[in-house]
Amino acid sequence: MTDNVLQDLLRQRGAPGRFDAGDALPTRKAEQWKYTDLKRLEKIGWTVWLAEDEHGVVRPPETGLELDGAVDLVLVNGFLDRDLSALDNLPTGLSVEAGPAADAWGEGFTERLSDALAQEELTIRVDPGRTIEAPIHIRHVTWGADKDAAIAHAARVTITVGAGAEACIVESHVTAEGRGFSVPSLGVSLDRDARLGLYTLLGEGAQSAQLALSDIGVAENAVLDSFILSVGDGLSRRETRLSMAGERGEAALSGSYFGAGDAVIDNTTFVTHGAENATSRQFFRGVLDDHARGVFQGKVLVREGAQGTDGQQQHKALLLSRHAEVDAKPELEIYADDVQCAHGATVGAIDADQLFYMRARGIPEDRARAMLTESFLIEAVEKIARPAILDTFRNVLSARLNGETA
Repeated sequence: MTDNVLQDLLRQRGAPGRFDAGDALPTRKAEQWKYTDLKRLEKIGWTVWLAEDEHGVVRPPETGLELDGAVDLVLVNGFLDRDLSALDNLPTGLSVEAGPAADAWGEGFTERLSDALAQEELTIRVDPGRTIEAPIHIRHVTWGADKDAAIAHAARVTITVGAGAEACIVESHVTAEGRGFSVPSLGVSLDRDARLGLYTLLGEGAQSAQLALSDIGVAENAVLDSFILSVGDGLSRRETRLSMAGERGEAALSGSYFGAGDAVIDNTTFVTHGAENATSRQFFRGVLDDHARGVFQGKVLVREGAQGTDGQQQHKALLLSRHAEVDAKPELEIYADDVQCAHGATVGAIDADQLFYMRARGIPEDRARAMLTESFLIEAVEKIARPAILDTFRNVLSARLNGETA
C-alpha cells in the first residue's frame, strides 16, 4: 500500500486504464469535488476483486432489500451471481446478459475509474411495446468473506427500454461483511414513448464508500420516474447525468437522504435539455445529524433551440446538530428564450413551534423530533409514482430513523 490509493487500485487491476502514472484521487481543489473529501479512502488498504476470485466464492450471508415478486439480479462484487439470480423463466420481452465490460462514458474521474476497474457488464433489455409487470431488482452486494476484508470493485449495468415499452427497476446496495469501496455505473436509454421507474436504495455501513454514476437518455415522449434514498453511514457520491434528447420527454429526479455519524452523502446532477418542450423536475430533501455532511450540486443546461423547456430544481435540508453541514449549489445555464426554469435551496432546523405543539400534547421530545424528521423526508419519497415501491422505501426510511433494520 502506498499513499496513492488510485495507483494501488490500478496496479492490482493490472491496467492503467485512462489514467497517467501520477494521477491520484480528486481533491477538494477540483470544482466538482469541492464539497466531498475522499481522504478517508486513503486510510484503508483496498483489495481489488478480480475475475479469478469470482469462481467458487462462498455465497454472501446477506443480499439486502427484499422485494416480493421481483426479478432478482444479484451482482456480487460486480459479477452476476447466476445461482442467486432469477434467470430462469424471465418475463416475455425481458432479456438479461452478462459479458465483458465495454468502455464507459465521458472523461470524468468516475467514468475513468469505472473503466479501469470494471470487468463484467450486465445488459438488460426490454423489447419494444412490452410491459414488464414485475419489478426488476438489481442487488449490488459487496462481500469479502470475512470482517477484515476491504474489497474494491466496479459494477457496470446497461439498460435499454425499447420504444413504447414499460418497466420498473430497483437498485439496492449492501456491504454484507467487511468494508467495501464500490464504483457502480448505470447506463440507461429510454427509446421513444418508453416509460421507466428507476429507484435506488443506498444503505451501506460506516466503513464503506461508493462513487456512483448514472448516465440516462430520454427520447421523444419518453417518461422517467427516478428516486434515490440514501440512508447509509459511510461516504456516497452519486452523479446523475440526464439528457433530455427528445421532444416532450419527461423526467423526475427526486431523492431523500439521512446522514448521521460521519456520513457524507453527495447528490450531483447534470441535466441537459437539447429538445423542445421537455420537462425535468428535481426534488430533494435531506436531514443531517452529528458530524454528517450533505451535498447537492444540481445543474440544468438548456441548449440553443430547446424552446418550451420546463426545468425545475428544489433542495431543502434540515440540520439536527450544530456540527452537521450541508452544501447546496443549484445552477441554471440557459441559451433559449421560451423556457420556464427555476431553482431553490434552503437549509434550516426543526420548526420550534411544531416541536412545542407536539410536546404540549404529551409526545416526548425525541419522538417528536423523529416524527418531524420523517415527515420532512417523506415529502420527497411520496414523489415515487409506483405505490408498492413508495411503501417499501417509506418503510426503509422509517426503520432507519428509528434505529431499526428494515
